[in-house]
Amino acid sequence: MSAIPALKSKSQRSGWLTHLLVLAAIVLLGALLFGDIAWHPGEYLFSRDGDGIKNYYTAAWYVQHDRAWWFSGMNYPFGEHVIFTDNQPILAYGLAALRRQGVALNVVAVFNGLLLLAQLLSAPPLLALLRRCRLPNWYASITTVLIVLLAPQLERLLGHYALAYSCVIPMLWYLLVRATETGTRYPGRWYVAYGAFMLLTACLHPYYFAISALLLLAYSMVLWWQLPAGRLRSRRTLVFWARVLATLVLPAMLFQGGLLLTDPNAADRPSLPYGFFAYSSSVWSVFFPVEAPVQAWWQRIFHTPDPSWEGQAYVGIVATALTLGTLWRVGRRLRRRQWQRLRRPALPPVLRISLWAGFLVLLFSMGWPFRWGLEGLLNYLGPIRQFRSIGRFAWIFYYFYSVYAAYALYQGFRWLRQRPHWHRWAGPALAGCLLLWAAEGVFNAAHKAYQIQHPTQHAERRLPAAGSALVQYPQRLKRAGRSSSEFQAILPVPFYLVGSEVFTLFEGDESAYQSMRASLETGLPLATTMLSRTPLFQAQATGQLASNPAIDKAILARYPDRRPLLMVIQAKEPLDSVQRSLLARGHIFYRDSTVWLAELPLAKLEARPALLAEFERQRASLVAYAGYWASAPAPEVAYEGFNQPKAPPAFPDAGNIPPLLGAGAGSLRKGGFALLNQPMPRAGWYEASVWAYVRTADLPTLHASLLSASGTVLDSTKAETKASVDILGNWARLTVRLRVRQSNQRIRLWLRGRRIIFDEFELRPSNITVWRQNSPAGPLVRNNYPLIAPPIPVALPEPK
Repeated sequence: MSAIPALKSKSQRSGWLTHLLVLAAIVLLGALLFGDIAWHPGEYLFSRDGDGIKNYYTAAWYVQHDRAWWFSGMNYPFGEHVIFTDNQPILAYGLAALRRQGVALNVVAVFNGLLLLAQLLSAPPLLALLRRCRLPNWYASITTVLIVLLAPQLERLLGHYALAYSCVIPMLWYLLVRATETGTRYPGRWYVAYGAFMLLTACLHPYYFAISALLLLAYSMVLWWQLPAGRLRSRRTLVFWARVLATLVLPAMLFQGGLLLTDPNAADRPSLPYGFFAYSSSVWSVFFPVEAPVQAWWQRIFHTPDPSWEGQAYVGIVATALTLGTLWRVGRRLRRRQWQRLRRPALPPVLRISLWAGFLVLLFSMGWPFRWGLEGLLNYLGPIRQFRSIGRFAWIFYYFYSVYAAYALYQGFRWLRQRPHWHRWAGPALAGCLLLWAAEGVFNAAHKAYQIQHPTQHAERRLPAAGSALVQYPQRLKRAGRSSSEFQAILPVPFYLVGSEVFTLFEGDESAYQSMRASLETGLPLATTMLSRTPLFQAQATGQLASNPAIDKAILARYPDRRPLLMVIQAKEPLDSVQRSLLARGHIFYRDSTVWLAELPLAKLEARPALLAEFERQRASLVAYAGYWASAPAPEVAYEGFNQPKAPPAFPDAGNIPPLLGAGAGSLRKGGFALLNQPMPRAGWYEASVWAYVRTADLPTLHASLLSASGTVLDSTKAETKASVDILGNWARLTVRLRVRQSNQRIRLWLRGRRIIFDEFELRPSNITVWRQNSPAGPLVRNNYPLIAPPIPVALPEPK
């Protein structure tokens, strides 16, 4: 079934010259805007912060050390499936295969060169689509260049490299148009090409699969909807939908089936990642400026809200102005009840379908219809729920609507030219709109090039591999009389832990850059993670490395030997109490103005036996109270074990969760739960802690306030579960500290969350050690850390 007449004009068949001129124009603009980056792509890191440096690192490590579908550079000693590393798996696999054959290419140069080439390759399909709108060659050529320059995926050059291939959506759109054109011979071949391209790009980044599927379904549904009533149930319609479903289902089976067969940790990956509504698009991110400093000027004038970065798909001021005219025409059709004119607008067939399809995709990218109180449906959408950054789907709308804007602008030019009193203004009006469009596009691309060439924080842009003449870490080790073979992995300080959707610690970009550079130069993997959808049990085990010594580190049983960890410490980064505690357990053997290097023996990570021995030595001198011992007088200590809950479980699943200690645990369906609200008899620092169960959809936050005798809030703080590294089984310890400056000031503590489970609350003076043993057979507890011997309540799954 086809609904788009094929374009068979002489101009189409002889359009190679036009294509070459457009490509030449983009190459020239790229050379002018990106300058030295275009000629020496291996000399620049497009970003060395956060995801940017990680995506270079995961590819470079894989090319040097790995093969097949497993990546070993992070999440030591578990490793990770390549799909969850953002290393563009199919490209990294090819580079690794070439390296094994003796052809070692610069990974950074290849990545950067392909990213720039992708912007060029987006032009041919866009030009072909514009010419199918019966636009003149000169005009289609100009607007093709403008659409390329303003493409929202240019923003991803600064970090999410696999998503920066601007050619993907135009190529998918072109293949789909060819498959549905009336005169196309063997349309099935074009569907096969679409499915193959979908699968290929999914091996660059899984989001391309979702984008391809949504584009195919939206376009096909609108095409079918716009058919005359007599053809809606014809045999050709069945053939059409069979092709569409085959194009969607077969690549999905290959991709998802291959992933399930090669991923041993699929069952423990996050199933409900955060961000479906937070990372959506909006009117402000699509139709209003999003690029600094224009965005700031616009907001000062019109007071528009900040757009979501993930939802940016800005179509430009010209297209936004044309939207007003389009809405006026739609309103007129509605007033006149011209329903057929709305269903099948008077546009070229490619736009008649794409404009409606783009509108449907835009609504989905904004979170509709789920914002209409239908959030519960997300739990039944399966894999769709995994694609939490739905704002990225607005990129489809950008290309559809930009081509429509180019067509509408030209029709406006023709309309003016045919009016006796306005024809003299037609040319200047068109030129002014194109110049404004070009100014925004050039600024968009130039700003990205400037950010790459002039990083705001760091001048160094290199990421040398092991054996390179530019390496620094082997020389640092050599000057200290050490070698990388003495260590088994690298532990960065500040410590970071990203990817599980439960625990998120990230204290600074410099720690990520230096630790990843050290890893590549020494060949040592990282004993931490900054990946995607990391299995929760692995994140729990890795996070324990930075936990209090009272907690046994279950992950150490997985280490192949007892060699120490190499700590790479940022010399200029401020460290919090967790990081300082971790640093105190290491032995620093090298310092310079950038980094310190330290040896961290595995034995220093655990101190439970020593703490048990300490209690036996001090027991006779401890001050005994009802339910606890203290190292000094401390009658103000407060404790709640929730062993005798005052009410049944707050929600059905809560009663099935084994408590951390004792006979029961607290639970809350939604809202707040008061833990303490009492005056403190003496001034000083106080520490409050409570254990939270981490395998729930929502995670609790511990809030604390200090109030005067009259009730005035003097201070407040909070602790989020995601920032905790004190992890024991499936429980994480939330800790807050407050300073009481005068006696009788009141401390108020409460938990907030939805469907949360918690256990073992304690408040104590920070300078006093408190010991508890709730029952003769129960474990000893020191400062609310249960001294539990392995195996802990939930042991690590066995490796497969």
